[in-house]
Amino acid sequence: MSHLRVVWKSGLFERNKLDAIAEALWAELKRCMVCDSDGNPTGVVALQGDMGAGKTTLVRSVGKVAGIDGDAVSPTFGLVQSYRRGDWQLFHLDLYRIKDESEAWDLGLTEYFDAEAMCFVEWPEQAPGLLPNEAVLLQVVVHGAHDTGPRELILSQC
Repeated sequence: MSHLRVVWKSGLFERNKLDAIAEALWAELKRCMVCDSDGNPTGVVALQGDMGAGKTTLVRSVGKVAGIDGDAVSPTFGLVQSYRRGDWQLFHLDLYRIKDESEAWDLGLTEYFDAEAMCFVEWPEQAPGLLPNEAVLLQVVVHGAHDTGPRELILSQC
């Protein structure tokens, strides 16, 4: 994921405004990613942010905007959570517990990237060679106190 350029920034927002920010993000993802025949974005979103920055909460909000029923839960212990709306799927992968890139390959995690679906990948730095070249990077940046500080989303692509 070298040579990235910023294509969208949310600006600073408080956590209670995340749903509105998720709507704007969803529109931007539809603009900058390949979409299926129904207009749903497909591909890989590498999701970076410190522990507790709100990555899973963000995926939950994006899923809600996308029309997925139910709450997204952290995939930390199961590695992958899958959500479906009709024929479209959202996969949420968490590589935090992966020891190294070879373990991710051995687990076959790249198969999720081959589906006509959207894949959010938390902790992509655990296996950078796993991600396809066309993946976009979404950073969750906390400004100020970690638990109460405002957040900012920064979306970048090649």
